Amino acid sequence: MAERIIARLINQQDACVQWLLVNDATPSETQQGTLQDLANSAKNKPVTLILPASDVLLLALDLPVKTASQIKKALPFALDDLLADDVETYHLVWHRHPKDKVYVAAISHDKFQACLLPFQDVGIELDSVYPETLCLPYQDQSCSILIDRHNAILRSGQWLGGGIDVEVLPAFVDKLLEENPHLQSLQVWDAGVSKQWLFGLPIIKVEHELDSPLQLLQAGAVKLGGELNLLSGQYSRKNKADWQWKKWSPALGVILLAALIQTGGFLNGYWKQKSELASLETQTLALFKQTFPDVKRVVNIKVQADQQLTELKKQSSENGSRFMRLLYQSGEVLSANPGFQLRQLDFANDILQLQLTAPDISQIEQFKQQLESSNELSIKVQSAEAGQNTVEAHLEIREK
Repeated sequence: MAERIIARLINQQDACVQWLLVNDATPSETQQGTLQDLANSAKNKPVTLILPASDVLLLALDLPVKTASQIKKALPFALDDLLADDVETYHLVWHRHPKDKVYVAAISHDKFQACLLPFQDVGIELDSVYPETLCLPYQDQSCSILIDRHNAILRSGQWLGGGIDVEVLPAFVDKLLEENPHLQSLQVWDAGVSKQWLFGLPIIKVEHELDSPLQLLQAGAVKLGGELNLLSGQYSRKNKADWQWKKWSPALGVILLAALIQTGGFLNGYWKQKSELASLETQTLALFKQTFPDVKRVVNIKVQADQQLTELKKQSSENGSRFMRLLYQSGEVLSANPGFQLRQLDFANDILQLQLTAPDISQIEQFKQQLESSNELSIKVQSAEAGQNTVEAHLEIREK
């Protein structure tokens, strides 16, 4: 067998791990240190990681389906009532057994990624990950128990078991024997902890000496042939980049949302201003055509309006037309009052008739007084009707 590193996570918060080197001969002595220490020892060697038993849930399901695609579709429905959270939040690995049995290993995506990323950060290339449960020795009709400090790890079947607090181990074993009458023996490994609770159990007890939990677990890890290897599916080597991106997905989501909101605000303001500009252009064109009906083709309203006004002024100066004088004097006052809007203009019998709107009646009166101040014009307000926000007035302007 080629050299391989078997590593066990002891304390995730402190990044503390145990590991040993396995080759054709007996395994090396157990070492303990940081992830960086492990990275220095594991250069160019495949690494198998053993996860705490309590992190991985092992289940057995009766699924009368045969193909892998059918199992993949049926699993979420079969597990829906067996998991604490939504099935989508779990990474699932399964192994089909004859007689319609499917064994499943489930671990939270968040927890699994939190375990894997520190190894990736220090350059450790994992090629397999198993729960401690499946690394214990297995015998048919027997339950293996490893007592490691405050934790107890049990393997009650070939693909079943779990991890519990050692204080509840006696009660758990009583229930296990009650629900599994086919069990004939208990195989127990511990590091010198008192086993008084074993004496009263109505089953064969076989006690084993234990120098190092990892020395025991490594043998089972080596024998596993890839079944229920947690580094599969989206966490396989070819998909490693995909799940690594997931740790950044919340921050990327916030940035993307902010960018979309900002872009939406810019677009909304742009279209609003464009709509207002189009409305103003329509109103300006209508007023231009009303004021200068002889102009049939409008290309540039500002330039053509300036041309028409220049021509009107020229005609007024050259011909002395009463209409031109009235229009010119009225236009000067109108241009000084931006709140006014000219609606209609007529000239008949030497009288200039204006229909316009103003913000209020007082400005109509002010407009009348400004025209009369020249002592050359006489203004008569024919009517003034108040609307919702403006006043519409009809005026007659004539020379005295």
